[in-house]
Amino acid sequence: MKILKTVRSLHYDARTGPIQMLVLHATATRNLAQTWSYLIDSKAPNRVSAHYVIDRDGTIYQLVADDKRAWHAGVSTWPGMGNDINGVSIGIEFQCPVKAGALGGFTQKQVAAGIRLCRLLCNMYKIAPENVVGHSDIAPGRKQDPGILFPWERFVEAGVAQNPSRR
Repeated sequence: MKILKTVRSLHYDARTGPIQMLVLHATATRNLAQTWSYLIDSKAPNRVSAHYVIDRDGTIYQLVADDKRAWHAGVSTWPGMGNDINGVSIGIEFQCPVKAGALGGFTQKQVAAGIRLCRLLCNMYKIAPENVVGHSDIAPGRKQDPGILFPWERFVEAGVAQNPSRR
């Protein structure tokens, strides 16, 4: 699989540990321009980023190199990973609007690209399926993405996520 586009975010710093997790997000933006405004053009103290963005047409963009610490997880924890999830994870954003009050409308091309990217990264960094999580898993009560409409079952069937019943 090839990353089709590179768009650079300057919102990153040095990793604090080895890559052990993937954190899946949904942007809650209407379009890619709004996504870039949020992930590239945001200003302190609200600067955020992600390693990858998957557009609705399945195009994968890389914003931050894997060996850098993107700022996507915020205040979050996961068993065995401590409280610096940014330092040990790769953040993947799915460009996704809010529809009828919920994050949703993930496209088939987007989901297929997400599964391919997760499979590649899990193989490359030896990430176990139980460590492919949603933002809501690592920041419950604070974050809701990727949302209740995210097709976790497809990721489980592909072997790149754990049983979604825990969500």
